[in-house]
Amino acid sequence: MARADRKALIQKIETARKTKVICYLTSDRPNATGQVQKDVMPLFYEHLRKAGATGRVDVLIFTIGGDTLAAFGIARLIREFSPWVGALVPEKCQSAGTLFVLGANEIMMTKGATLSPIDPSILGPLNPVVEVMPGQRQMVPLSVESVAGFKALVVEDWDMKGEAALTSSFRILAERVHPLALGDVFRARQQIEILAGKLLRSHRADDDAIKEIVRMLTKGLGSHDYLISRREAREMFGAQIAVDDEKVEAMVWDLYRDFADEMQFGVHYDHGLALKAARAAGGSPGPVSVIQRLVMVESVGSGSDVVEAEYRLSEKQPQLPLGAQLPPGLVLPTTLDAELVRAGWTHYAT
Repeated sequence: MARADRKALIQKIETARKTKVICYLTSDRPNATGQVQKDVMPLFYEHLRKAGATGRVDVLIFTIGGDTLAAFGIARLIREFSPWVGALVPEKCQSAGTLFVLGANEIMMTKGATLSPIDPSILGPLNPVVEVMPGQRQMVPLSVESVAGFKALVVEDWDMKGEAALTSSFRILAERVHPLALGDVFRARQQIEILAGKLLRSHRADDDAIKEIVRMLTKGLGSHDYLISRREAREMFGAQIAVDDEKVEAMVWDLYRDFADEMQFGVHYDHGLALKAARAAGGSPGPVSVIQRLVMVESVGSGSDVVEAEYRLSEKQPQLPLGAQLPPGLVLPTTLDAELVRAGWTHYAT
């Protein structure tokens, strides 16, 4: 739908929910992924400021994760403007996204919505490095719960006890993971529990329930990829998960689908395929421009702010060395050239 139609749909949701709605979506496209990052906070501030005095703010959110401190910061920022915060979750709201919605008085999930655990992974210069193929090395994210799982495996499953056995186990781990990185893992585990607890306590007073929610989301679900359905979320969070409202759910889903079509959620990005598709649509053999939309923040009063990456794609004929000639009938294959010409936030007023 056109932006004007999307604006009208947002207004319908605002009327039904008696809130101001801000939409925040980050791309899940393979090779064109967007993440929750701190650079969105000034833009959130502008959207909140232009929304004016309001007692209720809803954030429609779709994300596969990102910076946990950014998610925490956005949640705290919204509290500066509104005593009541809602989260509208149409589909994926994972990792840092789940941390963000912990700060909402009410989480409205569609039947197809999912949350996830919030245990973080550490990625820094001291992380382990593996050789994925000859000559190509890749840094490995260090999962907080994987390190904790190694300790549980040694002590609980293998029943290795005594100073000598534990020292030997730690030595094996420290030979493969830098000790300072292990220290970062410990700090990250403490931090995520603190952040989650703070967000929940901003609107809940049932401390035992809060501790259990934090435990489940950080340690109790076995895998960072575990998907929490609406039914399971309701068992975990209780009344914080909104009661079913088919009319609002349908509008939230339609709004999400429109963003998904524009940002091409779930569609694998490949420069070669993008060049072929653009040529087929435009009929021009020359260089074509392709724009990836990676992150979007949109509201009725402030328009859209979009992280865009624009590439100029073309095919080039390889140049032979001076004086060299190809054998008759042999044609060298062309090479793909992808030039990044623009990247960053772009504002659209309407």
